[in-house]
Amino acid sequence: MNFGTPVFMTASGAGNAALVMIVTMLFSFALMTGVFFFLKWNHKRKHPTEEDVKETNRQRREREKLQRQTTEKVNAYMSGKKAEGEKEHVPNGKRCGKYKKKNKKK
Repeated sequence: MNFGTPVFMTASGAGNAALVMIVTMLFSFALMTGVFFFLKWNHKRKHPTEEDVKETNRQRREREKLQRQTTEKVNAYMSGKKAEGEKEHVPNGKRCGKYKKKNKKK
């Protein structure tokens, strides 16, 4: 069954029928494209590739590293010592803000 047939029957003249046919074909192509990409996305979500799993593992390692560093800092602060490798944060190795010397006018 052709779904465009009722539309063609109501269109009067060959020019309108061709226009309706083109619009119908464009709509069906857009619909098929949308369904294709939705199914592709859904399949990738259910069956992740090896690269996706590696990325997840990398993110997990970074999260665990950050958690470990935070725990060390908290434990060092609670014991009143500086954490290992803890330095004053200075961007690009330069002092900034309140530490900058102001040039005095002579």
